[in-house]
Amino acid sequence: MTDIELDNNKNCLNCFKRAPIFNFLSEDELRLIECSRTEVHFNKNELIHKRGTQSSHVISFNSGLAKLYIEDHKGRNKIIKLIKAHDFIVSPGVFSDNRHHFSIKALTKSSVCMINVSVFKDIMQKNSKFAFEYISLINKNLLAITEKMHNLVRKHNAGKLAETILYLEKEIYGTNPFTFDLSSSDIADLCGIGKDSTIRMLKDFKSEGIIEYSKKTINILNKPLLENISENG
Repeated sequence: MTDIELDNNKNCLNCFKRAPIFNFLSEDELRLIECSRTEVHFNKNELIHKRGTQSSHVISFNSGLAKLYIEDHKGRNKIIKLIKAHDFIVSPGVFSDNRHHFSIKALTKSSVCMINVSVFKDIMQKNSKFAFEYISLINKNLLAITEKMHNLVRKHNAGKLAETILYLEKEIYGTNPFTFDLSSSDIADLCGIGKDSTIRMLKDFKSEGIIEYSKKTINILNKPLLENISENG
């Protein structure tokens, strides 16, 4: 069950869980954030927000891991990216139709701060450095999504899987080997390929000596080859 922390008296000024973008706020602005935020705790597989619902808050992701995804008309998911601690999430609908344009679901036990969107917009208008950093962050995410969509069209399945393994190793877990929190279906949705094909290729990568693979752990044994498959696959 979702756990909502109603004590908003915690000090955002010295919070070690906050997203880096908040470093561009003044003490007064951080106090405004304090007064307008609610900390919410989610269990594994709980929905943080659903596509199409009203976008009343922006999210500072404190801990855990979540997936940001879009559902198609057949109920299949396309994972756009994974969300980890210190990420800052603003739905594009905040500046248009006040709706969420993607869904977010916790993959592990997670904690987020939900910040009132009106306070966020007010700070954006008054703090040009914060607004600049936010725009930079949005552009970085847009470039990453554009590159991912391009690769989904350009690459064969082996290249998509190799790219996903490298993404998990570098961007999400930051270590090799790494123990992952995704199901086989999640990895397939992140790759943009079928679950059966994903499992088969993981076994192929293992038999070829590219990775060691158990149920929840991947050890990259031949990173240059994996990078070559990702680039040219």
